[in-house]
Amino acid sequence: MKPITGSCLCGKVAFEVTGTPIKFLYCHCRSCQKSTGSIHAANLAFPGGSVRWTQGEDLIELFVDTQENPGFPRCFCRSCGSPVPKLSRNQQFWVVPSGSLDSDPGLKPTANIYWAEHAPWYVSPDQITKHEGPLVQ
Repeated sequence: MKPITGSCLCGKVAFEVTGTPIKFLYCHCRSCQKSTGSIHAANLAFPGGSVRWTQGEDLIELFVDTQENPGFPRCFCRSCGSPVPKLSRNQQFWVVPSGSLDSDPGLKPTANIYWAEHAPWYVSPDQITKHEGPLVQ
């Protein structure tokens, strides 16, 4: 399989992922909401050994929560703050933020996890109007 490339917002951290994704999930836990600043995280799981840093590995910062969800890891680019791949808590697989990928991983999300923690104001994207660009300039 051809490697899938990815990078952070500023482009200083780049990586490639090989192999077939294990899962593609939307996670609604509070830790994912807080760490992404969004309604949920959209993450792919890849087998251990699947991620190779091609640039900027020295710019990756690791934050491990010790308060709200002890042990929850977050890796991000020190320059722009974008989330980048991280090893799972058990170090068995890679958690790859879907928004950091530069191409289609060939898989669509299959489940919403930690739904009990979803934001009370969540509305399915199918239920709201879609626009090609910004509404406010």
